[in-house]
Amino acid sequence: MDCFFAAVEIKLDPTLKGKPVLVGGVNPQGKNVPRGVIATASYEARAFGCKSGMPVYQALRLCPSAVVVGGHFAEYIEASEAVMEIAARYAPRVEQVGIDEAFLDFSNTEILYPDLKIVAEKIRSDIKNEIGITASIGLAATKVAAKVASDFRKPDGFTYVPVGTEKAFLAPLPLRDLPGIGRKMEEYFQRLGVRTLGELARVDYEKIKAWGKFAINLWEAANGVDNVWFSPRVEVKSISRSETFYKDNPDEAFILAMLRKLTESVGQEAREHGYFGRTVHVTIRYKDFRFVSRQRVLETPTNITKEIYDLGEILLKELWDSSTPLRLVGIGLTQFGETVQPSLFDEVREKRLGLEKRIDQLKARFGKSAVIPASLMLLEKK
Repeated sequence: MDCFFAAVEIKLDPTLKGKPVLVGGVNPQGKNVPRGVIATASYEARAFGCKSGMPVYQALRLCPSAVVVGGHFAEYIEASEAVMEIAARYAPRVEQVGIDEAFLDFSNTEILYPDLKIVAEKIRSDIKNEIGITASIGLAATKVAAKVASDFRKPDGFTYVPVGTEKAFLAPLPLRDLPGIGRKMEEYFQRLGVRTLGELARVDYEKIKAWGKFAINLWEAANGVDNVWFSPRVEVKSISRSETFYKDNPDEAFILAMLRKLTESVGQEAREHGYFGRTVHVTIRYKDFRFVSRQRVLETPTNITKEIYDLGEILLKELWDSSTPLRLVGIGLTQFGETVQPSLFDEVREKRLGLEKRIDQLKARFGKSAVIPASLMLLEKK
């Protein structure tokens, strides 16, 4: 998908079309705040140098006219699910690798689809017409070539790499176009005189072996060969959980218990992968299917379940009157920053994090029901 979060925001507010848009760093009142990081920048904002992961204040210095929006997480998820449903209409196998990206496997479909170029264009057209946002597609016989091709003509582009031309397609491209090569790796190869994927592919294999296993994997990818290593690194933008109830429920105790259960899962996944989120968001859905969501930035990035839940409960009570029946509740953690070293925690937070990590270990060993907060016993009864 092209600038996915920004595209959804523009769909929700068409007046943003053509303007530099930054997604992230919005307080509950929707005002620009000089904190947080950018989740996505529109192409108009990228022209000024704004990019994902950049602090909001820095992006606004580069582009003072940028509009900062965000927080419609329910709509992001809804749009993502709609895109994947379209993909599944055509592809026998869909391998989703992020909220806005997937591989579609058309192996052994020659009789059904004599020309996959037509199918790819149909998928792209359906996404644009039915969802109102755009996608860019790469069609190739290998994952590595298809992935690079999907970024080749953004936005709203399609690139076809005929079978057998994968290496030639990759050759003139800069090293950074290959997933797995970051800035430091690129600088390392450039010091060795390698600047393009073609130059990397032409390096003698014996020399590549001396550079290590990872260099071998990249060398194979530059030669158009998929390997075990090649699994595109997904830039995780959010960890979230939601639950749709069997029937509409007005019970505040039940809703809070469900929010706690979902938060337990969010916190555990964040700790498992070492993510520290800056922003908590809560989403509810009413019986008329209307979504409402709210987010707030934390003072300190966290992956501590208790801290996520405490803010989540505040947001829920700001969103909901505690009596109108709800159909769904969800909570998420986003705007991941640098890992927070334990030394930066105060003693209480250190102890809490240590406790939750020990609970994670018990659950991994004895099952998720090995340790259950007392507040969740209500759900067990229901």
